[in-house]
Order: sequence, then structure tokens, then C-alpha cells
Amino acid sequence: MQQQQLLTLTDFILLPFVLFFIYYFARIRRNDNIEKYPEYRYYIAGLNVKIIGAISITLIYLLYYGGGDTTNYYHDAVCWNKLMFSNPEGFFTVFTEGTNINNYFYFTPETGFPIYWKDRGTTFVVRLAFFVTFISFRSFVVATILFAWFSYMGVWRLYRVFLYEFPSLSREMAIAILFIPSVFFWGSGMLKDTVTFSAAGFFTFNFYRLFIKRKEIFLHAFGLFASSYIILAIKPYIILGFLPGCLLWIINNIITRFGGSFTRAVATPVFLVIAISTGYFLLNNLSSQLGDYSLEKVLDKAVLTQTDLKSDYYHGNAFDLGDLEATIPSMLSKSHLAINAALFRPYLWECKNPVMFLSGIENFIILIFTIVIIVRLKIIGIFKYFIKHHLLTFSLVFSLFFAFSVGISTPNFGSMVRYRIPILPFYVASLFIIRYYLRLESAQRKYYTDIDLGNVNTAGNLSIPS
Repeated sequence: MQQQQLLTLTDFILLPFVLFFIYYFARIRRNDNIEKYPEYRYYIAGLNVKIIGAISITLIYLLYYGGGDTTNYYHDAVCWNKLMFSNPEGFFTVFTEGTNINNYFYFTPETGFPIYWKDRGTTFVVRLAFFVTFISFRSFVVATILFAWFSYMGVWRLYRVFLYEFPSLSREMAIAILFIPSVFFWGSGMLKDTVTFSAAGFFTFNFYRLFIKRKEIFLHAFGLFASSYIILAIKPYIILGFLPGCLLWIINNIITRFGGSFTRAVATPVFLVIAISTGYFLLNNLSSQLGDYSLEKVLDKAVLTQTDLKSDYYHGNAFDLGDLEATIPSMLSKSHLAINAALFRPYLWECKNPVMFLSGIENFIILIFTIVIIVRLKIIGIFKYFIKHHLLTFSLVFSLFFAFSVGISTPNFGSMVRYRIPILPFYVASLFIIRYYLRLESAQRKYYTDIDLGNVNTAGNLSIPS
């Protein structure tokens, strides 16, 4: 598909009207909620970066890469649009079944021929892209912006989950969830990662409201089912990444209600082992449902991918974790390298192009933040904070478990910066939460020290030296 076919007059005519429409309703929503929920002051700012991300990734794919996944999804969605008008019956078959070898003959030179027709996940994204291309009159830029706008709904709900538990950290959580550059860049285009990250936000929100808060049971049960279905249709391993953290979240919530800090300290490691064992059991016994994500195939694929991506074809964009075998002990022996790679690489000196260099800067900042937190925790203190709050436990377990999964199976920087999108918001949010507890404890120590020294005024407030 040529670049001139993607940018047309329709894009420039429709774009101002669509942006006006989006921001009109965004302002209404912000104004209706900001008095009750002060965090809505970030609502439009978060939407701004999603729109910027959508436009940026459109330009990058057109002008820098010369095409790629996002243009391919658009191309296939246009094929479906044309088929709907030329052969409604054939379109209904394709829409319900997905493009496959048995219905590919419905497409003609007039409709164009889809690029994706084998993989279920890509076909599912094409199905979603069909709707936005239809209502955007096949405008590539407008369709991408609409895709980003719809996906923002899930991102905002994820942000609000953390604000329910830590209302004083609205700015910090906004940075972690709304404003990480690689997340709003790679998570705003017409891509799998945009859909799955938004669905992960919906999943977390509905899980929290259903199992932790027990509010509007049927509504959130349906929301949890729908978001799980979307993730399973596109990237099933994300659900597997959520599983240990979700089990611990429920268990920790129960323990918190019926036991104190000592009970949590004793019980949490036990339940962590149970959660991991349960995840392993499900992964091992749902092979037929998981297909390519069954345990045996995941292990084999990780080894094969590691071998393949070490080749010279990737021009130094791959990294080597060392020799791997398709066994769990072998994988676990590389866990520290895999987690490090998913969270902090590429390092600045490993960046081979401008896009990767921007990712390298972001990784460097996150690495420094992590080192500062670890130093303040004196390393061993991480175990104390791991069980400090059930949302923190969930967030850390998910981010580290998923970082291991991505790092061990994706030794290519170009792919990894996209695959790790769900990791960074949870991980950075965890760092901010730990920093919050550290500051709280520091303030408490200072308060009691000042009491001992008599440095407290008659109103009971600390007198702060000038």
C-alpha cells in the first residue's frame, strides 16, 4: 500500500471535525466529574497525549518505516469495508469467521486482498479496525485517532483503580499510567498493543470493582468477561500474566479483613507459591484452549525465538540471554536477565536509531528511579513493602512476572518496546507507591523525633525550621 493512498483529502477535511467532537465530549465529562473527583484535572491531558501518540505513530509508520502493522490493519479493514458493499453475504461470513483460507475467495481486485488471514489475534484487530474505518469514511488518520480515543477509556479506568486506593498520588499515578512516552506512543496506534493495553485496564478495573469492592456485581462481571475475551482473542499470555497477581490480590484482601500485619507477612509467601503453582497448573492443563500459548509450545518458541533473533539479519537489535533449554529450570535461571531486559533495555549505548534512542532515555530514567528506591529500601526491605498493600502486591507481581515472560521470549528491542506496554504503568506505579510509603515512614519518624525534642507547637503541628 503506497503512502499517497493513505493520506487523502478526506483526512484533512474530517480531522478538525473529529477532534472537535472528541474534545467537546471530553470537556463535558471532565466538567461533570471534576468537583467530586479532582483527578479529572488530568483527563484531557491524558487524552492529549493519546491523540499525539496516534498522530505520531501514523507519521512514523508512513514517513520512517514506510508501512507496517498499523497500515496493514487499515488496509485489511478497508478490504472488509469494500466487501460489505459489494458482497454483503460474503462480508457476513468473513466478519463472523475471520479471514481464512475457506472464505478468502470472497475478496476480489475491486475489494483488495487482505494481508492477514491466518492468525486469530490479527483478524480480531482487523474486526475492530473495520468499525473505525467505516465511521471515519476510510480516513487513515481519523480512524487511528478514533482507535486511540476508544482505547483511552480502558487506560483511564486503570488510572482510577490506583486513585481509589491512593488518592493523594494523582500526579504520580498520572505520570505512571497516562504519560509514559513509549506507552502512549505504541499504545495509541491501530495495533494489537493498543487494544490489549486498553483491555488490561478494563480487566483491572472490573476485577477490582467485582472482587475487591463488590460493587455492581453483574455489570462488572460482564465487563471482566468482555475484557478477558478480548485479551484471550489477541494475546492470551497477558491473562496468564494477570493470574498470579489476581489470586494474591483476592487472598491479601481477605487476609487484611481478618488478620493483622503479622498474619499477612506469614501468609503472603505461602499464597504466592499457591498462586504461581495454580498458574502453572492452568497453563499446563489448558493446552488445547491456549494453542500456541500452551506450556510446551511457549517454552519451545522461546528457545527458537532466542536462536533466530541472534542472527545477523536483525543488525544488532537483538540481545542474548545465553543458552536456553525448553525447560522451566533453564528459563528461571535467566529470569533476572529477562526482567532486566524487559524493564531497562535497550540501554542508551545499545540504541541504533532515533526511535530506539528515545526508548533508551526512558529506560535510563526508570532504571535510575529503581536504583534510588532499592537503595532506600536497603534491598532486603523490598519484601516488607511487597506485602504492604494488596494493590501494590498485585501490581508488582504482574509487572515482574510479565517482564520475565516478555524478556525471555522476545530478545529483539524493536518488538520488546511494544510488547512491554502493559508492564511499565504497573511497574512505575509500584515504584511511586513504595516511595509514598517511604516518605510516610520518614515523616512519622521525624514527627516522633520532634516530639521527643519538644519541637511541637501548641496546636499539635510540627514547627518546621526556616
